[in-house]
Amino acid sequence: MPFDWNYFLALAEALATKTDEASQRTAISRAYYCVFNLAFARAEMTAGRRPRDAHSHQWCWEQYSRTPDQACTQLGVKGTRMKRLRVAADYKASKIPRLEEEAQRILQDAHKFLADLAALDHNYPRP
Repeated sequence: MPFDWNYFLALAEALATKTDEASQRTAISRAYYCVFNLAFARAEMTAGRRPRDAHSHQWCWEQYSRTPDQACTQLGVKGTRMKRLRVAADYKASKIPRLEEEAQRILQDAHKFLADLAALDHNYPRP
């Protein structure tokens, strides 16, 4: 049975209750990866396999952003925004302003994203 990426969101929620910086940063990362992996799998089903030379995250969010469907486009915008925060959490040593608030916000964004993804026309994203 394939891995259920929703477990990453459950882990993110547990980590976000802790006050240490490592837990908060990891909560941001896991919430993003839940959203990304579910969105990526759907994009490959509807838009076709990612080209070998394409960066997977950029390719994924472009598939959502480049469609005529406004709801789909908004998912691409949200995914790209969440990715920027995840990159800061995973790779930047500098302090993230309002880290606990950012962790809580990305959890809310992830839940909303997943609800919007489930409500999206099953044909999207498409090339």
